Amino acid sequence: MRGVLYRVDKAAKQPRPYIDFKALFPRFVAEPSFASGLLALAFDPDYRRNGRFYTIHMEDMTQTTPAAPRSGVMAGLDLSGYAVTAGVPTPSGPAPLIREAVVVEWTSRDRADAFMGQAREILRVQLMNSIHPINDLAFNPAARPGDADWRALYIATGDGGAGEQADIRRLNPQRLDHFGGKIIRIFPDLSIHVATSEVSENGQYRIPRDNPFFATPGARREIWATGMRNPHRMAWDGGRLLAFVIGSNGLVPGPRYETIDLITRGANFAYPLREGPEFKALSPVYGAVPTDNTLPLRISDKVMLDQRVRLRDSALAYKTTVEGNAISNGFVCRGARWPMLKGAVVFGDITSGRIFYARMADLVTATDGKPATLARFGEIRTDLPQLAAKRMQERTSSDSVAGANMAAGRPFRIDMRLATDGAGEIYVLTKSDGMIRLVASVR
Repeated sequence: MRGVLYRVDKAAKQPRPYIDFKALFPRFVAEPSFASGLLALAFDPDYRRNGRFYTIHMEDMTQTTPAAPRSGVMAGLDLSGYAVTAGVPTPSGPAPLIREAVVVEWTSRDRADAFMGQAREILRVQLMNSIHPINDLAFNPAARPGDADWRALYIATGDGGAGEQADIRRLNPQRLDHFGGKIIRIFPDLSIHVATSEVSENGQYRIPRDNPFFATPGARREIWATGMRNPHRMAWDGGRLLAFVIGSNGLVPGPRYETIDLITRGANFAYPLREGPEFKALSPVYGAVPTDNTLPLRISDKVMLDQRVRLRDSALAYKTTVEGNAISNGFVCRGARWPMLKGAVVFGDITSGRIFYARMADLVTATDGKPATLARFGEIRTDLPQLAAKRMQERTSSDSVAGANMAAGRPFRIDMRLATDGAGEIYVLTKSDGMIRLVASVR
């Protein structure tokens, strides 16, 4: 998050700096407690041949310093093909746009300890703040050369907190003229899928013609799915794409749910009118809640098409303050260590550190057009909260913020994420104590 991308030396078991984003990008910004800094990385499916990977980082657009990366910071970096692109704006109402999320393509020439190769800016998106920005990148691992989805990059974008506002910004997750509250789909490589796509406005990527709103007047052609609050992480299993969506913070009356959505072409998950199985309170912006589970296709705050779309329901949801406060990411378990969970979606809660599972078949069945139908899930009981708290106490001074919180008996935030390896085994990452753990067994 603070700006350094590391490469781990497997022999020495030590991380070594690979790219220093903070040193390279003059406007780079990382703010504690916000989704900023260095946000995500994804390898091109053809990485072994082309050496390409993609990153997201946050920049402060209020700075007067030029946004172009500094030359001479990295000896092996070729910036001859780097051009700062025009930022795609997010409707902000009375609020100023103060942040930009930047997607960069890196092409490494070799496997040296420090990056050597070229960098190219793909996309720049203007944001209201550091809340719910562009969060994640993912390629479909099931796609093969010749497939329509081969090397298509899916990008998850949050709503910037717009869905919890009482003014016109609350419309943002439903609007199709920007990227907030959406998942978009592009081809970063300009040389592929030439016959079935068109070059973007900024000239840095291609837009597939089979995207659902490619031919919709006024809509961003990159959009694949819409109507989400904060799809902060994605995961693929075969040809299925899952989004892990963090729920509302209670500023808007109504239930608060953490959800898993099965993403399909053109799907609209109804936020901010609905979250999980229940509709939110009536909004002065939207008026009456629709009773037929459809909404008109909305282009902007003033333009709606004479076309209604059926809302898609979440596959799984849990209520905040019951199982936790914020859903982490998750993966479908394909490893050998957890045979009884093979094929199950394993996910967790960021704050509590609790880990859950649900059968993929149940998620598919629950996506039946009826919001009240949700997949069943169970808990994998671990000693993770105790382990993390103990190590945190050992590492934390009594005069620190974390130490004061623990001394006062305030809830301990584990700050957990999950990861998977090439064999499909699940790892647990906890920011609070700086550990990566492999779950050894499940009984």
